[in-house]
Amino acid sequence: MRRIVLATAFLIAACNAAFAWGSSGHSIVGEIAQRRLDPAAQKGVAELLGPGASLASIASWADDVRASDPTTTRWHFVSIPGSAQTYDAARDCKLIEGQGDCIIAAIDRDMASVACPTLTLEQRARALKFLVHLVGDLHQPLHAMEDERGANGVEVTIVTQEGVHGDLPFNANLHQAWDETLIDKTTWSWGGYVDRLEAGWLKTADMATVNTGTTIDWANDSHRLAIGLMKSVPSNIVLDDAYRKANLALVDQRLGLAGLRLATMLNTAFAAGRCPAP
Repeated sequence: MRRIVLATAFLIAACNAAFAWGSSGHSIVGEIAQRRLDPAAQKGVAELLGPGASLASIASWADDVRASDPTTTRWHFVSIPGSAQTYDAARDCKLIEGQGDCIIAAIDRDMASVACPTLTLEQRARALKFLVHLVGDLHQPLHAMEDERGANGVEVTIVTQEGVHGDLPFNANLHQAWDETLIDKTTWSWGGYVDRLEAGWLKTADMATVNTGTTIDWANDSHRLAIGLMKSVPSNIVLDDAYRKANLALVDQRLGLAGLRLATMLNTAFAAGRCPAP
């Protein structure tokens, strides 16, 4: 298929989109969690972020840090090979000098630091900002896939006639499509997407199932889904309205799970007030 030639702005957007869910997705996750914080966690978050600040407002902060501090790069994903079924710490979470280890190790560190009374407020605020972001990243399936750089190397063309934000075809990659496009084509704003989830997937979420498992289990779930997504790209590499509709329930689930699990993690952390192991 002949690729559509893009304007420079689209090319820049495609390069920048490799970072995470995208600002909309991370704000959605943060807002879902914010609405479910218990009083102790609400107080703790306000102490760290300042009065009036929300989890949604800082949800993409870690991507700005990543752009300026490459030692945090590998905290945003875990590179599990497509040929593997599950995570292996020795293989997938090795510390690479100047780039970091992996998202699972980073979340565990931040969870142990966010409410630690012996750390400074600045250290704890940094842990909170990373935790909000990385829990979201862990639930984007392609953040648990090594192949094709987490599908950043899988070229696709977005061709939609329905949804919002225009219908001009543009070139992208599979990772970008899952980070941003499927969300941004569904509602005009991230707040609208939260309302959609509150009226839909979140109403029927089974909290016992939601809160089952560890970060490793969640990474394995994302990896399993990523294998399927890599295989499901149409032969003509076009992601159209039918593709978005077919995958929207999965997008809803992953965003909803991330928000609910983040809320539980923060409620647990601020109730326990534990610190990193010496």
